[in-house]
Amino acid sequence: MARILIVDDSTMVRKFHNYLLTSLGYEADEAEDGCVALEKLLTRDYNLVITDINMPRMDGFNFISEVRQLHSYKNTPIIIVTTQELPSDIDRGIALGANLYFVKPTDVENLVSCIRSLVGQNLGTEG
Repeated sequence: MARILIVDDSTMVRKFHNYLLTSLGYEADEAEDGCVALEKLLTRDYNLVITDINMPRMDGFNFISEVRQLHSYKNTPIIIVTTQELPSDIDRGIALGANLYFVKPTDVENLVSCIRSLVGQNLGTEG
């Protein structure tokens, strides 16, 4: 079963994504910021990460940069889901290593389709 890490300082957003992912048959863990998320990445294996940008202690941009420096997570798919919609933010997120960038509110069907595709690729199966 694929395991997905949800990183967002909003409890409501984390709980929504957790419910969505578990209802699709994925295992989901939550972290309220990039620091907590990095600790989780070092203790468990994840097939995909969903992260916000605006968070305390370590924002999403710094978090993605740190994740991409971890050998075991160099190719793990990362999806940004955030309210930051400036083209420069999108460009920065992708340049740092995110696979996809969604602006909240998110089209849930499109997000689910992308998650299925990316997790399938990351597991070495067709999505």
